[in-house]
Amino acid sequence: MGMKPVPMEKIRVIATKDRAPEILSILHDMKVIQLEEVSTSVKSIMNSGTDLPDKSRIIDELNRFRGYENLLHPRMVKNRIKFKNRDEILSEADSIHIGEDLRIAYSSINDIKSTLKDIDNRLEVLSYMVNMDVDLSYFNNSSISSFIVNYPYSSPSKDIITIGAGQSTIVCVPKEKEKEFSQSLSSAESKPIFIMKMSGKPDELRKNLEQKRGELNNTLKELESGIDELSDKYYARVVSIKEALEIEARKVEAALRLPSTESIFAMEGWIPAFKYDNIKKVIEKVSNAQCIVEKIETDERGPTLLNNPRGFRLFESFIRFYSLPQDIEIDPTLIFAIAFPIFFGIMVGDFGFGIVILLISIWLVKRLKSTGKKVKLPKKLTNFVGSVFTPYQLQVLAKALIPGGIAAIISGIVFNGFFGFSILPNQIGPFHVTYYNPITYTSKILLMSGYFGVFMVSFGLILGMVNEHYYGERIHVFGKFGWLLFVWGIVIYGLSLIYGLNLNLSTNIYADIDVAMMAVGIILIVVAEKGNGLIELPSVISHVLSYTRIMGILLASVILTSLINGFFFSTTSNPFLIIIGIIVLVFGQLFALLLAIVEGGIQGVRLIYVEFFSKFFKGNGRPFSPFGTNRKYTEENFEIQ
Repeated sequence: MGMKPVPMEKIRVIATKDRAPEILSILHDMKVIQLEEVSTSVKSIMNSGTDLPDKSRIIDELNRFRGYENLLHPRMVKNRIKFKNRDEILSEADSIHIGEDLRIAYSSINDIKSTLKDIDNRLEVLSYMVNMDVDLSYFNNSSISSFIVNYPYSSPSKDIITIGAGQSTIVCVPKEKEKEFSQSLSSAESKPIFIMKMSGKPDELRKNLEQKRGELNNTLKELESGIDELSDKYYARVVSIKEALEIEARKVEAALRLPSTESIFAMEGWIPAFKYDNIKKVIEKVSNAQCIVEKIETDERGPTLLNNPRGFRLFESFIRFYSLPQDIEIDPTLIFAIAFPIFFGIMVGDFGFGIVILLISIWLVKRLKSTGKKVKLPKKLTNFVGSVFTPYQLQVLAKALIPGGIAAIISGIVFNGFFGFSILPNQIGPFHVTYYNPITYTSKILLMSGYFGVFMVSFGLILGMVNEHYYGERIHVFGKFGWLLFVWGIVIYGLSLIYGLNLNLSTNIYADIDVAMMAVGIILIVVAEKGNGLIELPSVISHVLSYTRIMGILLASVILTSLINGFFFSTTSNPFLIIIGIIVLVFGQLFALLLAIVEGGIQGVRLIYVEFFSKFFKGNGRPFSPFGTNRKYTEENFEIQ
């Protein structure tokens, strides 16, 4: 763990072809190698692809069990299954044949649902014919079609007969008049309901249909119960076998990318360098030493595997959002994890806000982790949040704001700010306490923000020198050093102006040193970066000064809460206005809190991404994607040392 990604090593494995299944299996379960295309020099002397046994059977069985999983009802799977080898997986798969039972059950269910839909349609039609003493066969036959119109309807022709009045009308239309009837309908009203072919009296038929519907619903429940029984018995085994078959299919797919001859095969890939000896030992053991495992000398950049302390890993998401570092450069996760909460906390600058942020963040993390019943929130709010963040992103954000909330509490105590009120005592026993109210100490906090800028920009340039050294770009190491000299020259000169120090070059040797630092810095920048460096000279000054926004956002928050509180106090003398004052106080504080969170978060991240990362961070790394599977229902075949 440290400031760099895990060092990566590219290796080549050449082994006897009959050991390919075992080697792929153990590498899969170890999750230690990112397979790559084999070098052209090796591929040219081998055939393409390595076939594993039972390839076609594995794919067929996988498709079969995926179908089973889709048809069975999900069940809780408590225990994982451990399969010793591929033969055991296929044997277990061959012992389960429930496809025909499921097919018959679902076919019957679909037929019943279709029949029930037809019954419901007929019952809807019959509901308009209650107490009609007429045979339904008269309404629809070879010469007449009938419809129900749900609004007052006037017949356009004496051949079109209407029965009933008011909101629902039965319309009997001769076959040759259907077009005329259709044209007479109002397009703005509901469509007519077709009376399908039926026979018998409406009340009698309705009773028969309702009885049949009840019988079919009972049959439907029995079929669903049968599927439930199959699910209870087979679901856990089905999903376990399916997962095992998916893993075997991945091995088959990987093997097809590995060139081979009649007797040997080859593979290449990236591994964490510190695992090389263990990987070599395991492969040699599995292959009975009938293999060659060697490191490959290459100038190619390896994939990136971050390895930060557990408590800091959530901040890796912010780094990935910006860009993943390359495998040899500095990983800035730890720096981000320390700097962001500090900047955020200072910009919030209120320990009342800090407590609220901390409590909301903790509650949100627990809510997102919980699988039980949850307090219902307004639907519009949850829909809005869900449209912006995924649950995982929201959880990461909430966890990141926990240290930010703590920093806000600390800075709020230093500034004596509690929702804009100064409530902390100035005297604690014999000790006098000095608080740094942002309005009173604006110049000091502004200077402090500037010092933050000097430190972060300087630190970034130092890290840039280290990164350029890792990349072997010595000329750029000197260029970064030139930037460092120039920055400090500007800073010292600016501080000298602020404090009114002597800047006469003929009488103050320190002024000479300061100017020399800037001059040497500019020369080194030009040598390393040519004209582009000269163009960028003003930007480094703006980056230092950009950190003064910390004070600006803090001051804006303090002034806003002070105005809200001031308005509230102005209404306390009038009982009619105090209700308005309370409303303004509550909603004003909520608005100020939301503004502090949004501005503190956005600007805190920006100060790191733009003003800091630009000094050293190159990024564009590719993530380490090891060959393996995160198992849910099965256990690894091999014990990993």
